[in-house]
Amino acid sequence: MRNRMRIGWALLCLLAMLFGGTGRAAGQTPADAELAAVLNTGDLWLLRERYPVLKDSVSVEMLRLIAEAQLGVGFNRLEEADVALGALLGTYREALGEETSLGIAGLQAFNLLNLGRYAEAGSIGVEMVDALEDRVPFEAMFGLLFVERVVQGLAEVPAPYMARPEQDVRVPMKIVETGRGHHFHIPVEVNGVTKDFIFDTGCSFGNFVTEAYAEEVGLRIVADSIPISGMRIGLVKLATADSLRVGDMVYHNLVFMVAPPDPEVDEMFGFDGVLGVNFLCAAREIVIDVEAGEFVFPAAISSGEPNMCLASNMSYVRIQYDGEPFDIHFDTGNVHSDLGADFAQRFPETVVGLPETNVRRGGFGGLTELRAVTLPEFTFRLDGVPVTLYDTDVCATDNTLTFYAGSLGADFVLAFRRLTINYERMFLRGEQ
Repeated sequence: MRNRMRIGWALLCLLAMLFGGTGRAAGQTPADAELAAVLNTGDLWLLRERYPVLKDSVSVEMLRLIAEAQLGVGFNRLEEADVALGALLGTYREALGEETSLGIAGLQAFNLLNLGRYAEAGSIGVEMVDALEDRVPFEAMFGLLFVERVVQGLAEVPAPYMARPEQDVRVPMKIVETGRGHHFHIPVEVNGVTKDFIFDTGCSFGNFVTEAYAEEVGLRIVADSIPISGMRIGLVKLATADSLRVGDMVYHNLVFMVAPPDPEVDEMFGFDGVLGVNFLCAAREIVIDVEAGEFVFPAAISSGEPNMCLASNMSYVRIQYDGEPFDIHFDTGNVHSDLGADFAQRFPETVVGLPETNVRRGGFGGLTELRAVTLPEFTFRLDGVPVTLYDTDVCATDNTLTFYAGSLGADFVLAFRRLTINYERMFLRGEQ
């Protein structure tokens, strides 16, 4: 994901069609032209700022629906996104054209998957795979195959839901030294067995577990050959369980991705399971209380303005670096923060003259070697609060500024006494 938060369809082509590529067409308002220009920037934050101002003056319904779909997906308002995406496909499929319609349908299928409406997501996924499988390579459509195969496996599984008490839930946290940094462990009970899971805002769907764990606790395997992307595209099994317990919170009808053994990765990151974003979104708000050594799941949700958004279920937070806004992946499963090629391209003066070294990064799919330079200090602001991280690698592949995303990881969390992660109102807030 680049610094711009883009929805995965051909907006540029669509808006060029609507506006002829040259200014405003007859019958279209200045608000139409401005909204089209904002959408073309791919800047979700600019869209959030300008759309409420422009909304009542926009005359092109399709533009309004595209904006509402993008805001709904980006700021975790899944029902609103579903309405807008359904209206786009139901009314404007012909005007959108096949390529753009397929892109929107893919986004709608993944949105329905997050809502637990598996049958609806499945019908879209099957239709899209049938339409594309002889026209595009596997690597270009593995996301659609993911949706198709997941929903087939979940056809008989009810939608997930959270049950919790009306008071705050507190559970102990372990900070475990791992390689070049740390992991945060949280106790998770499934089928009467309690294990420490990695608390991972970068686990984008379901929960990630090993085959040994799945066998030990008796997970129900419902599908195999599910393609997912990590360090490279690989295949996992899909499993379910009736419930998962964290403290006094019980998450029902949950999903697991079951990874095959990988000796190289397992040696570096020994784990039983990873607690992912679907659970965290259902919990709505989580406080990582480093000072007290616990996770807190508040009963009353905090107020706050968004500084975080979602793209493909991955959390991106807006920080300020060198006086400029910059969007970066927030991944508590990353043991130590690093930065990617887009950072180096955006702020070249920051890395010029620094010596290059080889670094290794790992995750699902194995380990990879990258070229990097190291910033002794990386200072930025989160919601006005200054944060300094140390020895932050800026990674690139093959000695070029090829894309490598990077993320704010465990050392970022440890820069605060408490860090609040709010998926209801989409913000991060740290107390130092």
